[in-house]
Amino acid sequence: ASRGYYKHPLETAQFRDGDGWCRSGDLAHYDTDGRVQLGGRIKEMIKCLDIQVVPAELEELLLAYHDGIAEVSVVGLPDPVYGEAPAAFVVPKGDVRKVRPAMEKEIKDIIAETCAENKHLYGGVFFVEALPKTDTGKVQKKALVDTWATGAFGSPRNG
Repeated sequence: ASRGYYKHPLETAQFRDGDGWCRSGDLAHYDTDGRVQLGGRIKEMIKCLDIQVVPAELEELLLAYHDGIAEVSVVGLPDPVYGEAPAAFVVPKGDVRKVRPAMEKEIKDIIAETCAENKHLYGGVFFVEALPKTDTGKVQKKALVDTWATGAFGSPRNG
């Protein structure tokens, strides 16, 4: 394990707790076989209706249950009612301009029929040609939220 962050004493102090445990920021759980499974990052958590939502859970569901999705990223959009409203940014298979109108409803229904109320896609479903990524291929979720805030995706559709 790392001793901390090079030339960043504040981050290093936050990296370890009083007992010497590393605070990596990763979410993990033990599966039924006793293995550790990683499930996202703490800073990516969404708080909707005062309950935590793990975006990776919704992303995995959508990829498993809708064969028209190539990639998806779920983020929390600021909302006065929900706190953060879960929203899905979807890269459809094929041409984004030829997305079937029913696809948005299908995506929302997958979540509504399989998840608790605080996980519903109140922030909307937005179809994009590509997700912004880092050089290492990680989705830049903050960039999606920032771009949404400029109005580039139009108004969020609730429901």
